[in-house]
Amino acid sequence: MSMESPNFPVDVTFDILSRLPTKTLIQFRLASKPWLSLIQSPHFIRLKSIAKPITEDNFVLVYYESADYTKQYYSICSVREGKTLIEHKKFEFPFKSLYGYVRIVGSSNGLVCLFDTNFFSYIGTLILWNVIVGKFIVLPDSHATHRFSDTFSHMVVGFGFVLGKNDFKVVQILYDCYSDDIPEVLVYSMEADLWRKVDAVVPGFMPNRWSSNVFVKGSVHWLAFKKPRISYLCNSIMSFDMSDEVFSEIALPRDQNLSYDKVHLSVSASGDSLSLFFHINNRWEAWSMKEYGVAESWMKEFTIAETQISMPLNFMDNGDVLLVRESGKLVSCDPENQQMKDLGICGLPTSFCMVSYTSGLILLDRGDKVLK
Repeated sequence: MSMESPNFPVDVTFDILSRLPTKTLIQFRLASKPWLSLIQSPHFIRLKSIAKPITEDNFVLVYYESADYTKQYYSICSVREGKTLIEHKKFEFPFKSLYGYVRIVGSSNGLVCLFDTNFFSYIGTLILWNVIVGKFIVLPDSHATHRFSDTFSHMVVGFGFVLGKNDFKVVQILYDCYSDDIPEVLVYSMEADLWRKVDAVVPGFMPNRWSSNVFVKGSVHWLAFKKPRISYLCNSIMSFDMSDEVFSEIALPRDQNLSYDKVHLSVSASGDSLSLFFHINNRWEAWSMKEYGVAESWMKEFTIAETQISMPLNFMDNGDVLLVRESGKLVSCDPENQQMKDLGICGLPTSFCMVSYTSGLILLDRGDKVLK
């Protein structure tokens, strides 16, 4: 079929194809040179990133290490037909760390952001990876650590997609904990392929550097604590709007029975707000923000009855929660009946990290192939 056919205009072809699942489009590239040229064109890739697909599996990417610390793995799980949780094949993690270990920063619109670093310094490499396409790019050095010399002591990283500008961004916030200097904010734009300093007013909160961050409503969110730090207890959520490049604060639920000793931040089951898990009396309580940004709308959803849970990871689209048992086994829990399903994944309990993943074609026309 010719791309110039008057009965099938190019713009109609673009619209139809952009709504097909990513894996189908990757297979379509082999049909003919015109299809290959169209699907790999930058314009079509951008269109696919914002189009609403007719059908697309909802994935979560689970990263974990072997119990003996020697190997890293990832598994892709999906929810189909609203309820069934399917565990895909386990893969050996394709990136070997140069600095200590690779951790997941976040995921948005088909890309996963990784940070190769170690716990004792902030020198490292940022990577953007398309899991389905199997390609990645290494970000240029922001020279962040050079700016703070020996006094540099704290950095957090966030990742997200700016819909209005069709751009992916990475934000770094650099703190000098030994002075009253204003934190420095650096933003990388994939569209411009460069880092720049942003004159944003940073709130008097400092995000936990290794805590999970969540991208919702165009903003990155971190659990944070009030400066100066007097304990390890988080008492706020700090957010950064990736489009307007400004910071905001969101209060945690106000409940005298809650403990802020162990708190985990995640995306709500609906995918458009925030959820929190609090560890209380050897059990985990789940809270959700019913109206995004409104602190008074926090509401307790349920308590996970089982006590041998090391940590919750996130909600699935079907409302189930992914949990890590103290034994290192990954399970899904139906909050309504408290039924647990073993997903056949086992690793070091403290190593598990999970992000929601929507497949896309970003990097199909650029980047390096992942070696398998």
